[in-house]
Amino acid sequence: MKLTGEAERSLTLQQVATILQVETSTVRFWEKEFAQFLNIKNKKGQHKRFTEKNLEVFNQIKELLYTEQYTIKGAQRKLEMERTLTSGLGIESNFKTTVFFMFSAIMRELQAYREDSRKLAEQVRELREEKIRVEEKLIEEKNKGLLDFLKDKMQVKKISEQEEA
Repeated sequence: MKLTGEAERSLTLQQVATILQVETSTVRFWEKEFAQFLNIKNKKGQHKRFTEKNLEVFNQIKELLYTEQYTIKGAQRKLEMERTLTSGLGIESNFKTTVFFMFSAIMRELQAYREDSRKLAEQVRELREEKIRVEEKLIEEKNKGLLDFLKDKMQVKKISEQEEA
């Protein structure tokens, strides 16, 4: 989105909203929420004017929120990481994009592993509960078998006592 001439120096709120195809209230909201990334300077008593750089940041915010479905906090973190990589490490844009793509892929993979781990933990819990139920049944059967054995012995003893008498 390259602008030329007078438009390159500054854009009105309405122009930014029109270019981004969002409401002016949305631009105002983003301006407040993402102020640290926009660095908008305006003179007292004058309407705010936005630069091409501001427009690029707004477009990036729109992409993060609308297309990639980030939350406001998530988009702020992503922009902060990008700023850190760009300024702190002096990374080129293509490499930076690659790093973010790889990081995102790793995060998705970790999320999938976390979900698998939760499912496995649930299965282990269910297996432990089943083991306890089976052990209880085995003890019941063992005790029942012992009781039946003792009952049989008592009956045999009674019969033999009756025969002796």
